[in-house]
Amino acid sequence: MNINKLIVFLSISLLFSECDIGEVELWDICYSIETTTALQYLDNTYGEIPDEICELINLEILNLAVIFGNANYVNGEIPECIGDLVNLNYLDLSWNQLSGEIPESIGSLTNLANLNFSQNQLSGEIPESIGNLTELIKLNFGFNFFYGPIPESIGNLTKLDELYFSYNQLSGRIPSTIGNLIDLQMFSIYNNQIAGALPESIGNLNNLISLNAGYNMLEGEIPHSIGNLINLERLWLNNNNLIGRIPDSICNLNFLNWAAYGFEGSDSYLNYNQLCPPYPECIEEYVGYQDIAWCPELAAGDINYDENLDILDVVIIIDLILNSEYDIIADLNEDDILNVLDIVQLISIILQ
Repeated sequence: MNINKLIVFLSISLLFSECDIGEVELWDICYSIETTTALQYLDNTYGEIPDEICELINLEILNLAVIFGNANYVNGEIPECIGDLVNLNYLDLSWNQLSGEIPESIGSLTNLANLNFSQNQLSGEIPESIGNLTELIKLNFGFNFFYGPIPESIGNLTKLDELYFSYNQLSGRIPSTIGNLIDLQMFSIYNNQIAGALPESIGNLNNLISLNAGYNMLEGEIPHSIGNLINLERLWLNNNNLIGRIPDSICNLNFLNWAAYGFEGSDSYLNYNQLCPPYPECIEEYVGYQDIAWCPELAAGDINYDENLDILDVVIIIDLILNSEYDIIADLNEDDILNVLDIVQLISIILQ
């Protein structure tokens, strides 16, 4: 294209452009590249987020959250160029119809204090670069389709006071680095596929008010350090695969309102696990259903298979001894003899 044709082309482009030089057009409105520092409370957004939004390099607030009652949804993917908006301290894209993955470039937004992608259709793994956002105070990725592990780098976000991963498809373990988040008050991984044990480092989070880990695949024993969370007002560990004894330290949590069953947000639950009796006195009436068939003590002493260790099991062993009968199930010390030592061992288990 020669110089004359180029001049004509640029002239025509400017003639039909609704925005001046130094402006970008977003959803039929012109915004100054130099002076626009906030896009929020919009009621005209639709379609995909245009790449041109990334030209507003002085943006500090980008809030495209759908206001209740409006229909200004955006869809498509989060543009990769989002990482160019390095001055952002507030990014809220919640309650839209966004899909695809979080771009790795999100890690460039190191001034972010608030990041909310909840209530979308986002998927893929949460990028490790999320750990670069060390100024974050609130992070919400709930109600999406994220899978894979919670990144270890989450432990870098030491200023967080709210962290939500609820209603996703996350798997793997809770990283032990979670214990670095000592300012955390609200933490939810509710309704995922998180496995492994609750890390002992969870006890470092003594500012926690709510810990919601219900409806996952958590395994192992509840760590003794759970008793350090003395400011907890809600604890959901229900519907997991937790095993073993509940530590007595759980009775340190004086602000909890325990319930055996239900779905009240203010109550705390341990039901539908494999937690073994005897239970700490403070919660023995509120453990709800527990699959205790494989509790070690029961496997070794539940002679009548009623899933309880009590005087009836002692009576059965005594009856076997008096009738000179041998039962391998009743031979608790595995010495191939039924005698008073088996009775003593069973009584000891019952009294523990």
